[in-house]
Amino acid sequence: MSNTSNEEISEAFLKLAQNELKVELIDKEVEQFKIKKMESVYNERDTLIEKIPSFWKIVLSQHLDFANYIRASDFKYIDAIEKITVKYASDIEKIGSFSITFHFNKIEGDLEEQIVTKNFKLVKIVSEDEEKKDAESDEESAEPEETLISDVCSIQWPKEYNSINPDLIEDKKSSEGKKNYRQGMKSFFGWFRWTGLKPGKEFPHGDSLATLFSEDLYPYCVKYYTEAQRDFEDEQSDSENSSEEGIELSEDEAEDEEPAQKKARTE
Repeated sequence: MSNTSNEEISEAFLKLAQNELKVELIDKEVEQFKIKKMESVYNERDTLIEKIPSFWKIVLSQHLDFANYIRASDFKYIDAIEKITVKYASDIEKIGSFSITFHFNKIEGDLEEQIVTKNFKLVKIVSEDEEKKDAESDEESAEPEETLISDVCSIQWPKEYNSINPDLIEDKKSSEGKKNYRQGMKSFFGWFRWTGLKPGKEFPHGDSLATLFSEDLYPYCVKYYTEAQRDFEDEQSDSENSSEEGIELSEDEAEDEEPAQKKARTE
């Protein structure tokens, strides 16, 4: 049995918490170093990607996780995205914050050409219930977890989406208005209105989609493009092989039929 006193245990927990803060700081310093080293590499890569037609169209249309976040009708407008860039905050106090910029091509009569930037930041949010609980308790409260939030971002919606554009819905309280508003919030354009502060009333899982861009789609976009191209080539190869097999089968069948016809004549 340990002879450690309660006072020593409390002190150990306190020092353990302080140790965890050191670990978190080192993690941020490592991330800061990586961000600064990668910035010029990403800038160079973005310039090269601009020379490849339909690069982002291919990456986004082939990424299964991305498809789970948007409506099927959105892909028409996803195809209009010519360029995507992500800028990561390098200030040690802002590590985890980032911005995503989208370059949309014009779709005649429907969508205007535009460049839109949405900013995201990590903050520690304490709810009113937690504040009240902490005020009533003498115990030291746990550090609140960091949450990703964003500001509403101005973007021109497609004219085809006028009926579900929240800015154009005059009566949001009617059953039809509520239905159209919910549909609009589930569209990719609704994501640009996401803040992270109104759960259940805005784009669902907006933080996860933002993280998908910043931690997966943008850093590994070349890998996804290469995989998509390889899959396309494999499909073409399979299709050509199937066609060749069909031709060979027809020739074999013709050879089988010839003796049968001769036999029928001799009989």
